[in-house]
Amino acid sequence: MSHPTLSPTQAHALFDILTHHETYAEIESFKWPDAIDNYGYPFKKEDGVQTSSPLLQALLNKFALKLPGLSNVALEFWQERCQILVAKLGEAELSESYDKGVIGARKTLATAISALLEYLARGCLGGLPRRDIKNAERKYDISKVEDIMEAWDDALQELVYGDLIDRLFDKTAETGRLEDHSSLVQAAHEFILLNLASFLHHVFVISPDGQYLLKVIENVHRLVPYTLIRQTLRVGNAATMINGMVKLVLTKLSVTAFTNWMGLSKNADDGMNLLQQIISTVLSWDSSELQKYATQIQKSNDAPSKEHLDAVKSHVYKPREEHEKLRVISVEQSKSIITVIFESTSPSLSPELPDPQHAQALEYYSTHLSIRDRDELGKILCHLQPDLLTQAVRDLVATYDPIIRSVHNAVDLSATLTDLENFLNDMIKASKPKKNSASGNGNTKSEAESIPPSVEDYVNLLRKHIPSSHRFLHQIAKNGREVTEQFRVYAKEAAAEFRDPTPPMPKNNKDVSKALQESADSTKDAGAMTAPLAALFSTLSESDQEAILKALDAHSSYLASLKASSTSRMKSILANNLDTAYGPGMYLARWHTLLDSTSITPATAKGRVRTGKEVKDQDDSGAANSKAKGNGKGGNRDGDKDKDKDKVEAPDAPDISVVVKALRVQFKEILKGMEVMG
Repeated sequence: MSHPTLSPTQAHALFDILTHHETYAEIESFKWPDAIDNYGYPFKKEDGVQTSSPLLQALLNKFALKLPGLSNVALEFWQERCQILVAKLGEAELSESYDKGVIGARKTLATAISALLEYLARGCLGGLPRRDIKNAERKYDISKVEDIMEAWDDALQELVYGDLIDRLFDKTAETGRLEDHSSLVQAAHEFILLNLASFLHHVFVISPDGQYLLKVIENVHRLVPYTLIRQTLRVGNAATMINGMVKLVLTKLSVTAFTNWMGLSKNADDGMNLLQQIISTVLSWDSSELQKYATQIQKSNDAPSKEHLDAVKSHVYKPREEHEKLRVISVEQSKSIITVIFESTSPSLSPELPDPQHAQALEYYSTHLSIRDRDELGKILCHLQPDLLTQAVRDLVATYDPIIRSVHNAVDLSATLTDLENFLNDMIKASKPKKNSASGNGNTKSEAESIPPSVEDYVNLLRKHIPSSHRFLHQIAKNGREVTEQFRVYAKEAAAEFRDPTPPMPKNNKDVSKALQESADSTKDAGAMTAPLAALFSTLSESDQEAILKALDAHSSYLASLKASSTSRMKSILANNLDTAYGPGMYLARWHTLLDSTSITPATAKGRVRTGKEVKDQDDSGAANSKAKGNGKGGNRDGDKDKDKDKVEAPDAPDISVVVKALRVQFKEILKGMEVMG
């Protein structure tokens, strides 16, 4: 009797599932302080211990560590600055979405990063299948989705296997106009622009914490001294300019710093520099609003008793072990984290609160968790001794000194800063809900008067400001030949990481066509990872194989539906309907799959554990209720949600837990064998 085998589409689905879950698992592990100690090169790791983050370690070594400038940074930067900072962040035990009852900002950002990195990881591991481009000189119509998507695929072929990198660098040195580039480049550029607009829209409009993240950016933007920076960047001598910028951003201005410099004192904490002042101010504004909201809960008529609220607040500052212990009890006994906290106090408090009071207690807990998060971030980034953040920035400036000098001589950096400032001004404005002139259709006043930004708003934003990026790149390519060549070499090396690791093309023309067709067909499987995955699959029992094959077939159909829906949404944007509420990009759905699967504490004293999908329309921290009035600097996290759910929701992901449970550990062992030792 023959055993089941993986078809090409099933192998592709298996590769997709395992890389998707492994990437996020490695990112999520950094909430523990020992994750960075087991990471591997360039960080310190005990001899004989394998990396615990093989995917991320490979990406860091293949791309980040080869960047011009960063490739020359000393190991002390990684091992004595970054490693300690990351470990400190893990030790801080920043709050969990489960405890807060909502999807937190950290979860939102971590899952977004994971959704992007997993595509990079699959490209490196499996390789880009090589195929023949039918007509390299064809004209692409950027008003047609089919042409744009085909141009992107053709551009990838030319970047990885052709000479498009050289042509891009050469043409950019000649002109700063997109219109002067080839039709292929223009169409591929359109693909990038539409997807970038979709990503920005998703971050600031669709995601639960979008409007809060926007307010953080707005607060930082408000505090940056653009005028002073512009004046410093105008200095003609590069060395003087760099020295001036370092003094402006990193010099600590405080009485303690002055007395330490004079030798009158030896206080380790000598205050904060401009960078840290900005971070500290933004965090303090947020904490102030959160504290106001916590006070409102305490004073509300239906608030829990003082003893209950004190127990909740006290638990926030207990050690990690206690938090983990109660979280496990909450999951196992189907009780809310608030109920378990009350039962664990000595003497125990009555957990039988009316639902409104229970909800208030959960809000109170979530708010104080958010306050603690900001306090911990402030301690690490602004008050840690020795000051690792400032030292790390100084290390980077010293390493990038030659590149900064070259760019300073090639480009008017003060004008570039003005372009950036103008872009941020317009982005902040475009990301806020707009007043609807035709406001007679709303059921409520607030609903009638504002509508959320559409994807087209971000497309228009990028179309307005992208020419400034083209001018910047043109000036560097034209006037900074040395630094341009460094990045040309890097781009070629990075592109080579995506090549299909199959034998070289045969010399016979017929054999070439056959080989190209076989390579193109590998888009349906896992490329270079097909054989290892097939070997893993063969180790399973026949019953497990059959269950996994069913899950893989369902996942293949899911991926196909994602691609179709993404194409449909891109058509809507090109039609300029001005109301597209969910942009193109399969990675967006993968991002939301991670958010949807997040475990959330039960909403009532006793009940089932919820998922992120059930609370996606809620924001991180109940302080939004007080912020919605627009009184504080913390910002309104209640971004307007699109009313038409059909436009927002992507196809539901199938249950593939059987695949993850059976093969994720073995897949990680394969990846560990690829560890970069430095």
